[in-house]
Amino acid sequence: MSAEQTPSQPALLTLPIPDLVVAPLVSAHAVQGYRILFYMAVVVALAATAVAWNMNSRPAVQVPPTPEREKDYAYTIDAYGFKYQGHTGNVIDEYVLRYGAWEKDHLFFVRDYLKNLGEPNAVVIDVGSNTGHHTLFYSRHAARVLAFDPYPPVIVTFKQNMALNPHVKNVELFEVGLGDSNAELPFVAPVASNHGQGSFRVDTPENPEMKQFERKLRIVIGDDYLKDKNLGPVAFIKVDIEGFEESALKGLRQTIEKHRPMLEVEVSPPPVGTIDTYDRLKGLFPENYEFFVLPWTAEGAAQGKYQLQKLDWAVHSKGHQIELIACPKERLNALPGLGGGK
Repeated sequence: MSAEQTPSQPALLTLPIPDLVVAPLVSAHAVQGYRILFYMAVVVALAATAVAWNMNSRPAVQVPPTPEREKDYAYTIDAYGFKYQGHTGNVIDEYVLRYGAWEKDHLFFVRDYLKNLGEPNAVVIDVGSNTGHHTLFYSRHAARVLAFDPYPPVIVTFKQNMALNPHVKNVELFEVGLGDSNAELPFVAPVASNHGQGSFRVDTPENPEMKQFERKLRIVIGDDYLKDKNLGPVAFIKVDIEGFEESALKGLRQTIEKHRPMLEVEVSPPPVGTIDTYDRLKGLFPENYEFFVLPWTAEGAAQGKYQLQKLDWAVHSKGHQIELIACPKERLNALPGLGGGK
């Protein structure tokens, strides 16, 4: 899961202080009091303007780690029914430490969808499970979670997080990536400040500082790999694999056609990703799927509030990753966040 930096805050305005016209009967103390009140009003107005700007603008990128804090401080917190360990200096773990979760709005959205769906045996597939944060959250709201990630360092942390949660019995980790072929491919490793950026898209890494991993990593065709996994009803699939999503979706086509789950897919624009037109996107899904986006907001990151927007490819595909929600028409009644939001 990738994250970047926010634009700088707008500069504070320098406001001229008008001369006060004082009637002869007004005392010097009263004049001073008026001046104090005026200064206070200016401060309040500026603060309100800053808050409004922060809440209403959609930054092109995400909030960076706090620079003043210790860069490699290990922590363990309780988060929504599970324990999670992380390190400061990494943007994903910084969010977990500050707000209790990374992509809190995404998590609450999936939680509410699964609740609305009302499927007691619901299976969730987490493609790009990273250190297990989302997987552990899903495990609280699904009967079974199948997690996929090929990158050894995050797999180590995933297993450590699972060890912190011995009560979680419904998670299975598979140490492979998903694609449209069975192969071993080069992989670019994430930078230290964002362990969610690793990708099989070695020629167009998201971050120019990313370096190729020391060995090739395994990918498998999802449909073939899942055939002997005794799948129950697949209710939800998350795909967050930094530009490799088209290959993964092609390899999961039969699974999607059979179970018709709701999907959340982080779609990266070219050159990082390969999905460059709406027709190409639509062709990755069976008939009668509708498409939405889950836009980033400050309230979403901090409080978990969300509201879906209908996908407008001409608008939403311009230079930013798209948090795509793909839902079959027959399950739209279970889709939260349409209209008033949460």
